[in-house]
Amino acid sequence: MAEVTTERRWRTFADVVAFALGTNVWISIVILPAAFVHAIHGALHVLSILLPFGVLMLGLARRSEAILLGLFPAAVLVPVGLQPALASSHVYGPIRFTLCALGVVAYLFGVSFFTTFHEPPAPRSVRPLSSAQAGPAERWQRRERMYWMLTAMSVVIPTVLIAWVNFDRGIARYVGDMYPGRVALMTTALTAGAIVLWLGIYHYAFLGVLRPHRTGDRDLVTALAQARADAKAGKPRGRFYLSVALALFAMCMLILLRHL
Repeated sequence: MAEVTTERRWRTFADVVAFALGTNVWISIVILPAAFVHAIHGALHVLSILLPFGVLMLGLARRSEAILLGLFPAAVLVPVGLQPALASSHVYGPIRFTLCALGVVAYLFGVSFFTTFHEPPAPRSVRPLSSAQAGPAERWQRRERMYWMLTAMSVVIPTVLIAWVNFDRGIARYVGDMYPGRVALMTTALTAGAIVLWLGIYHYAFLGVLRPHRTGDRDLVTALAQARADAKAGKPRGRFYLSVALALFAMCMLILLRHL
């Protein structure tokens, strides 16, 4: 009963953290810019502004990591896509951009940690081992450093890319000269392009190479990936062709023996 109570309290705490941080992201990225540019008008715009909050509540109700970490950030971009003025440079100064970036990072880390972390049950017995006094092995220390490296890249590189697109004077001057009257739209498009570029680089150049080291034993992960690829492709194994060949050979022998 005590373990059930602890689990319930932990889930409630995780829900409160996700709600507070998600609401902060929604208000700072959608509500405040919409109020600043007077964009809260029209049924479509109001629905797009309320969409992220509805997605956040749906993710909390279902306790779904896919909704909280994937669908909610995408929903936040919907009103920005419909009204590019929400992401214009005169709305986000460097200080406000830094605060919003810290809020987004806090939300992603908070949801990632608190929704997946569970208090382990107390052990029935404890026996000290001599190997435990030596500390973690070198390979586990290397993996921990790699995890921290991936975390740092996930925060620093996209933040620098987005800040460079929005606050570099050369880019702002070029966009103003090439697209007069559409600066906010093109800046939003460049920001979205920077995000997509980083996601592609991160997925293919970093995670693709480091996935065997990141997930466990390299040989086992490679074998599992090959088995998954073979199953998805639907290609028969070699023994299937051998069995079919033997069956055809046996049928031919039976026909020959019957007619000879």
